[in-house]
Amino acid sequence: MILIGLLLIGVAAGFTVDVFVENAHDVDVDVLGHTFTVGPGWIVIAGIVALATFMVGARLLALGTRRERRRRSILRGAESAARERDQLTQQLAAERERKDEDATTVEPSQYPAGVPTPVD
Repeated sequence: MILIGLLLIGVAAGFTVDVFVENAHDVDVDVLGHTFTVGPGWIVIAGIVALATFMVGARLLALGTRRERRRRSILRGAESAARERDQLTQQLAAERERKDEDATTVEPSQYPAGVPTPVD
């Protein structure tokens, strides 16, 4: 991979040098309704700037997408935990209510004589 990367960098550098050296004629460029006369080397530089701008934009887009995906995942986890917490709270309240009902519905007269009662 390193060798292929170095080879591609060398080819790009050679192409850029060739454009600067071999093409000495000026070129008319129309941009936003204005005509500019520039050398071919400046066209290459403009292409490099456009490519760099594109790469920065693509990187920002990828980072923003990754951040949003992570944020949604965390939010889903928090919502799930909140639902589970609410469910457990309801279960605990129902258990406590049943326990209170059981404790209040048992009368001391129902216990046999000599057995300790919760009231004792």
